[in-house]
Amino acid sequence: MKRNPYLLILLLFLGLQPLLAQKRTFQQGYIIELTGDTIQGLLKDRSPEPFVSLYNKVRFKKEGKGRTFRYSPDDILGYGRQDEHFISMPFKEESIFFKFRYYTNASAPRTFLKVVRKSKNLMYLEQFFVHDDNSYLDFIPFFYKPGSTTLVRVTQGILGFKKKALAAYFSDCPEIAEELYADQPTIQSVPELYEFYIVHCTQ
Repeated sequence: MKRNPYLLILLLFLGLQPLLAQKRTFQQGYIIELTGDTIQGLLKDRSPEPFVSLYNKVRFKKEGKGRTFRYSPDDILGYGRQDEHFISMPFKEESIFFKFRYYTNASAPRTFLKVVRKSKNLMYLEQFFVHDDNSYLDFIPFFYKPGSTTLVRVTQGILGFKKKALAAYFSDCPEIAEELYADQPTIQSVPELYEFYIVHCTQ
């Protein structure tokens, strides 16, 4: 039986696709060990599109090494990939009568949160998640005052800012509530609200 060389090449190419895709999902990155040392290498924290899932443990290969290590939020202080930087942080969500509160204390399980902005007075963090119905990667924005035991969720999806929660969290800065409840607020986005706090509430 005569074999078609083009068919064999096609089958070989299709067989290599999963391996090539897996290799491409590794990107230049780093981990921060519990000792505080930063280790450079190749990293991936999610599966490739179109059906994205977030890994409970990030995959990491040290530079010059072929072995893949897996790190949970308990194993490292944080990691980075491309222009994204994540920290390992105690994080707990509590719901009482449809009111949600978010805590960060020693007893809470640790999770990876993306650091969007950071200062000594306030951190702007994002918690990534994947929608169950369409595998779409999304995030929830949080503000956190370093040293505090609580975080505040900044928005409620398409409903906009969580004004009441934000006003309570920033009770030391009444300018926040005044701006949020203004007839014509000038702040339209989470980064703008973050900058507003830094300028008006930390001087």
